[in-house]
Amino acid sequence: MHRNPEPPYPGGEPAWPEGTDGATDSEVTALYALVAERLKQAHARVHALNVSTDAKTALTRQLLIVTETAKRDLPEAARRLSRFVQDLDEGRIPPV
Repeated sequence: MHRNPEPPYPGGEPAWPEGTDGATDSEVTALYALVAERLKQAHARVHALNVSTDAKTALTRQLLIVTETAKRDLPEAARRLSRFVQDLDEGRIPPV
């Protein structure tokens, strides 16, 4: 039985995030839920920004990178998302 709801990678290995060794299933699940909720909130914030379409596209791409990172390294994704939100809070929008 796989510990992750994602289908296994080819070869039957589960898609389990790196850096979560020693964490219980419920702790990892809670972290996934937290990152997912924060990603949802970040996407909503980007959508609501009064910036150019190009700037929104760049920010959305950054969030997609965080999403992809979460599939492989959940703690790193959480760190990246925190930095992204901090940049938004401080008004740092990528120049386009």
